[in-house]
Amino acid sequence: MLTGNKIKLFLTDVDGVLTDGGMYYSENGDELKKFNTRDVMAIELLRNAGIKTGIITSENSKIVERRASKLKVDFCTRQKEKAVNLLLQMKYAQKKTSLRKRCLHWL
Repeated sequence: MLTGNKIKLFLTDVDGVLTDGGMYYSENGDELKKFNTRDVMAIELLRNAGIKTGIITSENSKIVERRASKLKVDFCTRQKEKAVNLLLQMKYAQKKTSLRKRCLHWL
């Protein structure tokens, strides 16, 4: 259970974390991703425990935006640059939520 937890913010990437890591393409060339429905419950449990949630990814796609909306995360940051430094991402999250570094966790 999450009672008494010091975690204040949960951040996650998408590919390989919220998906099975595969890339799927339709005959028309549309990119598809397979998400697990259990992620909705996990994010909801975090939210019910008072933990802010967010997606930070280097992928700039509508699929990520739609999934973030479905999960009802507190914020979603999509960067085009592949070489986004994790430290800069954490600093962004810290600034966005006014949290101390030791309260931030990245998955």
